Amino acid sequence: MSEIIMGQVRFLLVMLCLGMALICGYDLFRFLRWLVPHHKVVIWAEDILYWSLVSIPVYAVFFLYNNGEIRWYGVLAVILGGLLYEGGISRMLSRFGRRYLEKPKRRFLGFLSKIKRHFSVRKMLRKVEIKKKKQLQKSGK
Repeated sequence: MSEIIMGQVRFLLVMLCLGMALICGYDLFRFLRWLVPHHKVVIWAEDILYWSLVSIPVYAVFFLYNNGEIRWYGVLAVILGGLLYEGGISRMLSRFGRRYLEKPKRRFLGFLSKIKRHFSVRKMLRKVEIKKKKQLQKSGK
């Protein structure tokens, strides 16, 4: 094959891998959200931050491989790479996670709730109030 065709094939393969890498990174966020439930506002902020940050390497790849020109087949290759990852590897990982990590997840969430209860501000304030009442009762007697 000529050098031009080989360059285009290499470009398409890099774009496919880039799409897979983008969704793989997003899968890590989804795993963290599954492990520790987030509020919708936090999820929204994480999504905006993630996609803003990954736009930089996407632009860099387009700039390096196509001198800054965004070609439609490159964009389609990124989307196809993401869809391939989502339909294949991601499904297997989520099945594995649901099957083998559900029990450790429940333990972890139980541990977090114990920590949350232990360091509860209301609980600490109640303890302080009870101590003050006891001190006032002792000094009043």
